[in-house]
Amino acid sequence: MGGRHPIRGYKDKDHAQSDTAIVACAEQPQYICGITGVDDVGTWTRWDGGKTPWVRVLPGTRVIKLTLSNSHLVNRPWFKIDNVEAGHVYRVDVAFNGTALTASYVDLGKMDAYTIHIPRLPLSPKPVTAHF
Repeated sequence: MGGRHPIRGYKDKDHAQSDTAIVACAEQPQYICGITGVDDVGTWTRWDGGKTPWVRVLPGTRVIKLTLSNSHLVNRPWFKIDNVEAGHVYRVDVAFNGTALTASYVDLGKMDAYTIHIPRLPLSPKPVTAHF
């Protein structure tokens, strides 16, 4: 099952998790949101079919690449987060502007942990928590 842990959006395997932030797709059932890259690091995996729900990122300025879809449209936007702070969670919200799917983010602030719910149809979604 993909999504059990945030995928690393950086190359340094030994970087302390306490010095990272999490970027996570909002749980919006009408949209599919996948984080496909952070800066020059790909975060697409075969385990989640390109629908990576969350990633760990380093502090600083980060470019987040996405694939968004609903029952009719697909869009592959990106956005930049300036001044990413360690321990913060950045939630990606998807919207429809009349012609395309768009994405924006909200800084949820500093947290000790963050939980997402992984779909497991026909079973209930499974809560999965990442800690800093």
